[in-house]
Amino acid sequence: MQNFLNRASRFVSRNLARRPMKVKGLAVSVIIPVYNTEEYLHELLDSLIAQDLPAENFEVIAVDDGSTDSSGKILDEYAAKHKNIRVVHQENSGWPGKPRNVALDMSSGKFVFFADSDDFLAPNALRELVEFALKHKVDVVLPKVVGSGGRLVFGNEYARTLPSISPLQAIKTLTPQKLVSRELIVKNKLRFPEEKVRLEDGMFMVSCYLLAKRIGINADDAYYNLRARDNKMNISSQGLVPHEYTASIASISEIIRTNAPNEKLASEMTLALWSRKGLKIYGPARFKRYRDQTKDAWIEAHSKFVSEFIPVELSKNLEDIRHRKTELVRAKDRQGLLELNEVESGFDQPHYLNAAGYRDGTLELRGIAGASNVDSVHISAVFRGQTATSIAETTLRITDGVFDGIMSGIPAGAKVLDFYIRPSQGAIQGKRYRLPCSGQTTYSTSGSMRPYATQNENFSLMPIHG
Repeated sequence: MQNFLNRASRFVSRNLARRPMKVKGLAVSVIIPVYNTEEYLHELLDSLIAQDLPAENFEVIAVDDGSTDSSGKILDEYAAKHKNIRVVHQENSGWPGKPRNVALDMSSGKFVFFADSDDFLAPNALRELVEFALKHKVDVVLPKVVGSGGRLVFGNEYARTLPSISPLQAIKTLTPQKLVSRELIVKNKLRFPEEKVRLEDGMFMVSCYLLAKRIGINADDAYYNLRARDNKMNISSQGLVPHEYTASIASISEIIRTNAPNEKLASEMTLALWSRKGLKIYGPARFKRYRDQTKDAWIEAHSKFVSEFIPVELSKNLEDIRHRKTELVRAKDRQGLLELNEVESGFDQPHYLNAAGYRDGTLELRGIAGASNVDSVHISAVFRGQTATSIAETTLRITDGVFDGIMSGIPAGAKVLDFYIRPSQGAIQGKRYRLPCSGQTTYSTSGSMRPYATQNENFSLMPIHG
């Protein structure tokens, strides 16, 4: 604890010139459901005590959900020493929803922030998130989240700060560790489901996204540390029950259908949800290891969901292989899914570029295919930051594990071009991803553009100035 406080003290000392608070009174209520996390609870509470937001501007409401370890005692000890920490003890409800709702009823901050009792916050988190929300008039702030204790945090949603994003962008993260306007919650009577259901936090957050006037991302710092517990007792690490989990996806889809302002947004959000939470089951390695009975249970549950929420015409908007999987699920074709997974396994093998030469608007490419069952690759060029629109493209056949050919029509100019690759087998197309270099790739140029490998070892073309 002392080491943590010393680090926090040094952090505060370096930031004494911070801007004054723009809100008087209670700015934020931190809501924490607690159940048997004695091993981690000190670190969370210490991180809250160390906040550079004055104690009179935030409160901590921790609800002990019938812990059988010393969690309740730890909470009481902190509450006795810090006036802005309140503790409620209740019988075990079995899920985080009820403790969060109890704390919501007690909260009075302008904003609420949902934290889990095994995570911790950066010392500047609450102040900077509140200031960001006030400055940009944001109802929901997505803070940059990083993993701790081996926890992996995927996605590009925390790559940069954005004062305004759409609900479609926000749905990439359904976890509750967000700053939310309490007025939004109270006005719309939003609650967490209290029964034991998966994705209950997603149901709450999607409602917030769709009802908010503005959503923003603050990625200026790593504000929240999401932990993987040593005992693997995170809810997210527990096994999934096909029909129960799919019912939760359906509940979120119904929330989207009810609250989205237009059909286009509703369709796009439903597809994004299905891609992330449904189709993940049919990844080649994952689906293969299930017993046949479990495979069939997932297919049966998902086929009903697809029938209800994803008509065939909507499914066509998915990336090719995801569309094919969706239609195989709709048809309850287990064998077809397994066969498609075999093809996809080849797509997942890396395909590398090992030579590139630029000659006055034409690019010569040569690379190595990562799998024998891939017969062609489609390569496209886009202006950096404009990934949706290709400005040049080519399809190259694979012979003896090698693809080579040319791409013409490369524009010369002041913009960097990034390149993407999509492997195929016959009519089946894989996922599109950045074209990687082999690490031993050779480059040549005679013109206004220079081939090079980015910091992440992906292929790009850079304008030559002067």
